[in-house]
Amino acid sequence: MRPAGLKAFEERDLKKAGLYSYEQRKGSKLEPKYEEQMQANSKAWEFFQSQPPWYQQAASWWVISAKKEETRLKRLATLIEDSEHGRSIAPLTRRERTE
Repeated sequence: MRPAGLKAFEERDLKKAGLYSYEQRKGSKLEPKYEEQMQANSKAWEFFQSQPPWYQQAASWWVISAKKEETRLKRLATLIEDSEHGRSIAPLTRRERTE
């Protein structure tokens, strides 16, 4: 990095760091209360645990990123139901290509 870039980095306002959603996603996991609900359904939990880390992280973020508690609970219910039936949640499901 060049001196001007280093200077700007050193003088950044740490209070403004991590404000954007993509900065908050790292290490996103289900909160313990949601994880307990997920584990209560052994079939859903087994499927969820068998998925690759990128899916677990993205699905967890989908649940916990909702602003309202009611929306988080609704998304968690969807995640549990879809996992119980061995399918990924709709936002993370690839669409089939039509040619």
